[in-house]
Amino acid sequence: MRRAMAKLVLCLLLLALDAWAQQRVLLLPLSVRGLSADTGEVLWELLSTRLIAEGLLVVERATMARVLGHVEPEDIDEATARWMGKRLGARWVLQGKVFKVGDLISLDIKVLDSTGTVPPKAVFSQFPSQEAMLSGLKALASELKERITGRDQVTFRVQGTLRSQLLYQALGYSKLQRFPRRFLKGISIGDLDGDGAKEAVLIEPHRLWAYRDTGEGLKLIGELESPSTYNFLNVGTVDLNGDGRAEIAVTAVVGDHLRSFLLGFKGREIRYLKKGINRYLKVIQMGGRRVLLGQAMGADTDYAGPIEELRLEGRRLRTRELKGLPPEVEWIYSFCFGHFTGGELPEVARLNALGELEVLTLDGERLWKGGDSYGVSDNYFDRPDVMADAKGMPDYMPRRVYIPVRMSSGDLDGDGYDELMVVENHFTLGQRLERVRVYDTGRVLALVWDGMAMAEAWMTQQMPGCVFDFELGDIDNDGMPELCAVVVNAPLFKKGSSSLVVFELYE
Repeated sequence: MRRAMAKLVLCLLLLALDAWAQQRVLLLPLSVRGLSADTGEVLWELLSTRLIAEGLLVVERATMARVLGHVEPEDIDEATARWMGKRLGARWVLQGKVFKVGDLISLDIKVLDSTGTVPPKAVFSQFPSQEAMLSGLKALASELKERITGRDQVTFRVQGTLRSQLLYQALGYSKLQRFPRRFLKGISIGDLDGDGAKEAVLIEPHRLWAYRDTGEGLKLIGELESPSTYNFLNVGTVDLNGDGRAEIAVTAVVGDHLRSFLLGFKGREIRYLKKGINRYLKVIQMGGRRVLLGQAMGADTDYAGPIEELRLEGRRLRTRELKGLPPEVEWIYSFCFGHFTGGELPEVARLNALGELEVLTLDGERLWKGGDSYGVSDNYFDRPDVMADAKGMPDYMPRRVYIPVRMSSGDLDGDGYDELMVVENHFTLGQRLERVRVYDTGRVLALVWDGMAMAEAWMTQQMPGCVFDFELGDIDNDGMPELCAVVVNAPLFKKGSSSLVVFELYE
């Protein structure tokens, strides 16, 4: 009798532990915009099935309706959602919306802890069609389970003044401007005409445009086109002569030769200030100011000589070597400065020869080394006569030089630590191999120092295509910087399209 009673107690205990291990989830009705009225119900049924398959206990629709009655999704705020979760005995509440913007469908789901002890999290997904959205629900359910069970959770030091959405881990875009049949490679934001308002400069392989955000859209205020033999690699804006107007610096190659140039905005025209500059150019934040850097190309190497600071004096371009860099920093496009650990002296974030991200002191001491997935791009130019690798060693293939996506730093939340913003692109083909890269998705991530390493703090949503460039700048002139990215979505062997994607960082 005692043995039978012990077995019964053990079975009940195991059942209780199994039920406790399964997380009880309340999936609220989804808010729908721009799609058919029944989309929300269909999505609810399919997503709940996928969540159950992931081992989660989902409150049945009938139970939810009986206890809560009919309620419109738009009328449910976070406090109400948590109360509903408590009422139905669910630790986790999923509150989502699905909406169509242009040709893309966005599905955003917020994960709320009904007890209020865990900060909200979120999962953002984008799909080119409803069919793609339905086929992607399994992966979405798996990601939601990770958020619920606590894997890959990021702890923040302080919220600061950033939008609360950044605490959800993924930041959705606030503005999207499409450029059909264009191949945008770079963006920079600066005051071109000296009126105190910022303009945005975009580049294609041999075209450049300047736009102003009017509040109702982008207005073209100037453009420039070069011969098709040119290949524009990047763009930056910086006031080189102190007149309050930002000059435009463009790195360009013609064949195997650097043909960079400087532009100025005069009246309603963009004019050349300096042409045929035999330097890679890069605008960087240094000591609280924007600085133009330059570096030469080697005869059979990607770069040669020191990294220089460039100044415009009248019509003459002056150069001087940039001092104080760690000896490990050799290439102009491999680094940025930042106060990542909160000290008085800045550190340097750089991509090493293997493509791994590192943080170094100015003396060259390595504080941290990460992976090699950051900064990979499809921005390149060919050197058909150079049968050598990046360091000049003989190779059987002509050299193809890839330009890494820029890195940027800034103390966005005012806590004394700079965030390091980097791009992470994924390719269906060509992630490790060169020559052919088929785009999958890309995103911008912010890394912060946690006392021992650089940890992921927040990220943008995944964007279909390849992120070629981004910049922090006040593109809409509201007094606060936005994160602005240019993304190219180009199917293999087809003419693609590009997008300017703007993320609001502050409320």
